[in-house]
Amino acid sequence: MTVYATDEDIALRASTDFVVLCPRDQLLGSGVDGVFAPSDLWTLTSASVDFAAFGLLPGQIVRLTKPTAVFSSNGELFTIQSVAPGAATLRRKGELSGVGQPPSPSGGLSSVEFTIRTLGPQIQLACDDINYRFGIDDAIAGRRSLDLYDPGQLREAVVLTVLYKQYLDQGRQFSGASSAPDDLYSAKSRIAKAELDEVLDRLTLRWNEADVASRSIATTRFSTRMSR
Repeated sequence: MTVYATDEDIALRASTDFVVLCPRDQLLGSGVDGVFAPSDLWTLTSASVDFAAFGLLPGQIVRLTKPTAVFSSNGELFTIQSVAPGAATLRRKGELSGVGQPPSPSGGLSSVEFTIRTLGPQIQLACDDINYRFGIDDAIAGRRSLDLYDPGQLREAVVLTVLYKQYLDQGRQFSGASSAPDDLYSAKSRIAKAELDEVLDRLTLRWNEADVASRSIATTRFSTRMSR
């Protein structure tokens, strides 16, 4: 099953909220013994966390929080480029590998505190919802996710679906005066929902089907879904 978006895509759209939107129990790994060697300022190593064995994947987000003199009180978010036993090579969000200032100063860094949480389950649910809406079914040749001309065309819809639902969930966790945080999250959920509706309205899928006649039929959210 194709997953149309990653944690990085979510973080790019909502960088300041990513940490809040990730449930704390969706923890993939954490440690306080991170090291950046002077010879490789982009690769985070840890004696306590085996990044590869934990199943970490490219596109997931690592939050570096200490030393605070380097990463500030809010920490910094980086994207995993690749993983190996006890090591994860990072990059700046939305950038190619090695582009921009490394997370570590030139002399290297030790005692780095790091956390990796994910919105992977929410992303998968959003992908399932999009598949149902547009009749994408891996059991039907010609309608499988791998038959899509460009699966990336669904990325924005998945990202906005996750943001809408996570903001909505955050808003439900608060109650109080009109200045309470629930108003902010509720407002953000409405904005995400409006953007999602707009994206879904204009989204037309293109297929890589062998039959020319079938390929000429576009799929939109208003197309009739056939059932078996």
